[in-house]
Amino acid sequence: MLLDPASLPFRELIDAAPDGILVADQRGRIVLVNAECERMFGYARDELLGKPIETLVPDRMRAQHPSSVAGFHAAPRLRAMGSGLELHGRRKDGGEFPVEISLSPIPYQGQRLVVAGIRDVTERREIQREVARANAYLVSAVDAVQDAFALYDEHGEIVLVNSAWRALFSALNGPVVGRRFDEVLPDALASGVFDLREESRDALQARWIAYQRDPVGQLEVRTGRGRHLRVVSRRTPEHGTVSLMMDVTEDVLREAELRTASAAKSEFLSSMSHELRTPLNAVLGFAQLLEHDRKQPLTERQQERLQHVLRGGEHLLRLIDDVLDLSHIEAGRVSIASEPVRVSDVLAEVAATLDAMAARAQVAIAIAPVSAELPLVFADRTRLAQILMNFGSNAIKYGRAGGHARFEAVEDGDGVRLTVIDDGIGIPADKRDKLFEPFQRAGQETGPIEGTGIGLAISRRLAGLMNGRVGYAGDATGGSRFWVDVPAYRAASPAHREPPPAAVVTVALIDTAARRKVVYVEDNPSNIAFMRELVEDFAGIELLVAPTAEIGLPMIREHRPAVVIMDINLPGMSGLEAVQQLTAWPDTAAIPVIGLSAAALTRDHARAKDAGFYRYLTKPVRVAELVAVLEELLRRAGRPA
Repeated sequence: MLLDPASLPFRELIDAAPDGILVADQRGRIVLVNAECERMFGYARDELLGKPIETLVPDRMRAQHPSSVAGFHAAPRLRAMGSGLELHGRRKDGGEFPVEISLSPIPYQGQRLVVAGIRDVTERREIQREVARANAYLVSAVDAVQDAFALYDEHGEIVLVNSAWRALFSALNGPVVGRRFDEVLPDALASGVFDLREESRDALQARWIAYQRDPVGQLEVRTGRGRHLRVVSRRTPEHGTVSLMMDVTEDVLREAELRTASAAKSEFLSSMSHELRTPLNAVLGFAQLLEHDRKQPLTERQQERLQHVLRGGEHLLRLIDDVLDLSHIEAGRVSIASEPVRVSDVLAEVAATLDAMAARAQVAIAIAPVSAELPLVFADRTRLAQILMNFGSNAIKYGRAGGHARFEAVEDGDGVRLTVIDDGIGIPADKRDKLFEPFQRAGQETGPIEGTGIGLAISRRLAGLMNGRVGYAGDATGGSRFWVDVPAYRAASPAHREPPPAAVVTVALIDTAARRKVVYVEDNPSNIAFMRELVEDFAGIELLVAPTAEIGLPMIREHRPAVVIMDINLPGMSGLEAVQQLTAWPDTAAIPVIGLSAAALTRDHARAKDAGFYRYLTKPVRVAELVAVLEELLRRAGRPA
């Protein structure tokens, strides 16, 4: 019996259904199909009505299909079969495609009909295959990762781990997927997966669980086998966590080797610096004494020859200082003490220091007027002066006789730009990109001008440590502009603008009838001879010399000198230990001690300051600097010898 489609209620609704609808009678004959069913199987409605339902079943399944239909109708009580029955359909052209069928029995005019809802799941199957293929590749890729990988859901339960993770946690018993991380970790710690020699179990567990809950940055741990792991975790959009434990043992060992090598290099350079400075102290010290000898002044010819000695010694000293500076910066051992700095003071100091060098080269140094509105800069005064000294000395060395070098300072955005301008030989265009790299001298490597090519590299790195930067401008025809930008010190007050330059105060050589005692603790004969020659210019000084601290301390307590000058590296007790003892004794605590040593590292200065030295001067000593300190202390001394 066929159903009259026109007589069926809701025919339009049935044809509008997105899934195919097919009705079969108890004999398995098709009595109704909708439009989607026609489209799906490629038949016209008239071609299906009255036909056995096997018409739509693939050939390979037709033999058993009638018995399946009979069994369905023979059931004592027909019941609906919901969606999920996945079969295959056969189109009119013979092609197969996957379908999902739901069956519902209905009574109709004394018969039992079966309504089949049919859905083409070809696209779904294709998507499922693609997803399954992608998942297989993803799981394979995760498993191929050499580092331990784990995926946790939003509750902290393990969703996926790779073979590296399983190998790391091989001591755990039973499956781990589905367990919470804070359940797995205590078991791992108890089974010796991680090293607990430097951190307690509770401390490591608390640190790791806190990181897992708030994965910011990274976590460093060690395994029980001595491997170093770096744990990096990130949240997923679903609020889960992806965790990767990377083995960074080789990196850690390499860093340790580099630190050891850097420390060895620093120690070597420090030792070499000390060994070079000690004889250089005698060379430059006696040369300075000869230069200013008032008892037996040198002839003009002797003075000319002496200048070669001084220039050579000063050049060697600069090389030593530059190599040490670069080494300290590369090792991260340079400390920057930024403070509000008045630019005009630094420019005046640098220009005064370079004045003698400029006079010898016949280069005129000038400072452009500094605006009263120029703000203070926030910088390390010593390091800023060092940068400008490097720029200024280059302007002089590479300048022309009769040329000029000018210092300028202008406000530039949020900072101040200090520029050194010269009209010298300039720098070729093809050499400018490497100006601030170590040991690059812009084509002058084999020229007559002294230098190592370290100064500009040091300047760039020092500027970076002060949150500034350096640069160059010029042309190949001549002249250069080197500049350094440093941040301004902003205090939102006109009082922090550039005040008028301070007056320069000079101190004459001390002239007093009262004799003052100075104890010099030094074991090097050349340095002792130099100091004896130096104090001859001080009519009121009696110099007492001790070769060791063990001899010097009793001498100081007995004579109560106005000033003590002490070497650091002495045989037996060091100068640092000696000063600490002098500071501890009430009868010598007030005696100022000047440190004079070839140990020139930053740490040496820091140790001297902590030990209690009044001043710390490095060898080779600058005579003018030492004389100035002596004058200051001797004027302050009120007790005659």
